[in-house]
Amino acid sequence: MHLDDTPIPGRFRDLFSSEGIVELYPPQNLLVESKAMEGRNTVLSTPTASGKTFAAELLMAGKLSEGKKIVYIVPLKALAYEKYRDFKKYEKLGFRVRIEMGDLDSSRYRKSLDFDVLVSTAEKCDSILRSRPQWFENTGMLVLDEVHLIASDRGPVYEILAVKFRKLFSEMQILALSATVGNPQELSGWLDAELVSSEWRPVKLTEKVAVGADKNRKLVELVRESLVDGGQTLVFVSSRRSAESVAKKLGSDLSLDCGVELQDLGEKILNALSSPTEQCKRLSACAKHGVVFHHAGITGRQRTLIEDAFRDGLLKVIAATPTLAAGVNLPSRTVIVRDLTRYTGSGSKYIPVLEYKQQVGRAGRPKYDRVGLAYSIARSESEADFVFEKYVNGEIESIHSALGVEPVLRCHVLASIASSFTRTENSLTEFFQSTFFGFQYGIEGFSSLLETVLDKLELWGFIKTGVNDLLLPTDLGKRVSELYIDPKTAFNYINLMQKAEEGGSFPSLGLLEMLCDSDELPLLYVKKENEQTLWEDAFQNSGQLLRDLDGFDLDYGFLERYRTASLLQSWISEESEEFIYEHFNIPPGMLYRRTSVAEWLAYSASEIARILELKKSAGEMSKMELRLRNGIREELVPLIRIKGIGRVRARRLYNRGYQKPSDLGEADIKGLASVVGRKTAEKIKTEISDITS
Repeated sequence: MHLDDTPIPGRFRDLFSSEGIVELYPPQNLLVESKAMEGRNTVLSTPTASGKTFAAELLMAGKLSEGKKIVYIVPLKALAYEKYRDFKKYEKLGFRVRIEMGDLDSSRYRKSLDFDVLVSTAEKCDSILRSRPQWFENTGMLVLDEVHLIASDRGPVYEILAVKFRKLFSEMQILALSATVGNPQELSGWLDAELVSSEWRPVKLTEKVAVGADKNRKLVELVRESLVDGGQTLVFVSSRRSAESVAKKLGSDLSLDCGVELQDLGEKILNALSSPTEQCKRLSACAKHGVVFHHAGITGRQRTLIEDAFRDGLLKVIAATPTLAAGVNLPSRTVIVRDLTRYTGSGSKYIPVLEYKQQVGRAGRPKYDRVGLAYSIARSESEADFVFEKYVNGEIESIHSALGVEPVLRCHVLASIASSFTRTENSLTEFFQSTFFGFQYGIEGFSSLLETVLDKLELWGFIKTGVNDLLLPTDLGKRVSELYIDPKTAFNYINLMQKAEEGGSFPSLGLLEMLCDSDELPLLYVKKENEQTLWEDAFQNSGQLLRDLDGFDLDYGFLERYRTASLLQSWISEESEEFIYEHFNIPPGMLYRRTSVAEWLAYSASEIARILELKKSAGEMSKMELRLRNGIREELVPLIRIKGIGRVRARRLYNRGYQKPSDLGEADIKGLASVVGRKTAEKIKTEISDITS
């Protein structure tokens, strides 16, 4: 179908045409011809790279022209930024495009959220909805992108958002965008939606199974063939270590042309940190050979450099863990899945067919390739037959709700009560019966679990039963809900902060171990052979902990919490990323993710302490929040509050005698410039002047 033959308003057609879009893909045709154009809820289920985003834009154009708002939900921050950049074009037509994906305490907003198109992560949108639901008035469409991830740990938020939006705005349209799944009819049935499905791809995909007793030798062979005539390749492996070793091997074996641009890229990757780690050096060296690794351990800046260089054709090969397949749009001519198994706590297991299809779906670059090639590698002919039947010809699994577990329900039950979505047990039951979990399993699936959760929330002081058995939030419960943390986490923190308040002692290691007592913060694994050493270290530092080591306060997770707290202690003791990598085997990307979560938990703890009037705890946790954000010792807290002074500059200034803001205010510009440079010194003086004026 030609764009001019669609019912899309003229100015939108002109905008799309200016970007070279004149013909619709078949799945987009199906959507235009469906009842979606009349406002019917719709599930669009098509393969990767089949044009789902633009299909959504066809519906968005109609809603925007009617003066309605669009809320576009994605599971990952990287995807949110990618969609935001895509949708910025609507500003040419006078629409306000906004992105929200950060701070989860939306009660701190003081101004309204003005938007016509809002791109948001699911958690951020839910956070805003808890405290500022009125900001979504006049929403005409909710787009749930990557909705097949409803079966993952991010999925429950998708379910809750869909239910809340449907109850708040009954006339609103839902468009769910999904990869091919085994039960799309069930998904569309839950949303009372029309199912539009297609197996069409813009580039034909050919899936093959290559046989090689030495999988790595076969991998090099396949990659070499794939790079002919400007091809690019994605290699999927099961672990960070494998991604790095494969990238190093391919870089040395392929002998690609290494020009000046690659050398520059390598230097930028190396200098993404002020003090590069050994991992940074390895990544930089690989990049200079046109091959890189991509996993959760690299920094955000390095990830952006890599992805942009791959899109521009500068990098030829990326060896990645499966997280890339669920991330940003990064196609290549060839995809090679080296590892079809993954180690779990119960041994090595085959990955789901859905995950495999997501990976191979990256093969074939629209506008560049006529065909996409996807290879799996088997060690023998018999294994190849198995792989072909299980993955190439295999049926994709059905997806199932992940909502029906207590830790997940705790958070959303409290939120539904605190935000007045539900006022009685019956309305609460009705609310959760409307979820995908309720649709799949019925209320029998979690009625007893809801009762258990309600009992605990009341016992912990987060809700109370009012007249006529009304469910009411306490002030504490309302604040915990706004903070978007597990009520059990809040309960754990309250007990330990009260204990610290009574004892008058707030050692940093103890506060960090307290922060680790949560489901939100990923804990470090402790090997069996390291347990004894870790116990000895913990007892040696028992005076620095908030809980007793006599057995009464301990549980099976203590050692993992203690090790993770020790990692965070190193960070706020101003140890370098390289030191932390060497001692904890935690690369910078994973370190920053943990410190970011810990920072948020410290803020949440300080807010809870304020509600309970635990004044010392509130102050200490507020300081800890700053220390985690910047990686500093306590003495640098006064300096770090000044705009323009970070971790390194604060330490330099402190060591040169500028230990308080007043010292900076009294300092002459020449003395400051000798420490931080003239321009920075002038900015600091201006900032100090503004603070004191």
